[in-house]
Amino acid sequence: MSQSRNSKLKKPTEPADSRVVAASQQWLGPVPPPAALEGFERIVPGAAARILQMAEDEQRHRHAIEAASMHTKQETVRITARDNLLGMVLGFLALAASLGAAIWSVAIGAPWQVSVAFISLPVMIVAAELVRRKR
Repeated sequence: MSQSRNSKLKKPTEPADSRVVAASQQWLGPVPPPAALEGFERIVPGAAARILQMAEDEQRHRHAIEAASMHTKQETVRITARDNLLGMVLGFLALAASLGAAIWSVAIGAPWQVSVAFISLPVMIVAAELVRRKR
């Protein structure tokens, strides 16, 4: 019975020592080398033009992204500079107002603690900012 089962099995059509050979090719950059580009064109007419168009479109897109990124960075620098200047101006005004209030409190004969309070506020704000910037 085992012989009849074996006789029904098909024999392979390929010789037992056959081999499969595979090859691959890689390249860097958006456009393949001329020989590969020519091969693509031979297989699919118009493929070379499509590949070149795709590379050009990708380059335009990359340039647009980089330009937008550069614009965003420039805008961030501009806004940061404006905010720093505004902070310095407002800090100076707060300091001038505090000193003016301290001088005014001395002029009207208020207790000395009032003058110290007016002067200590900007000093503490500056100290807190210096500590924050060091971190």
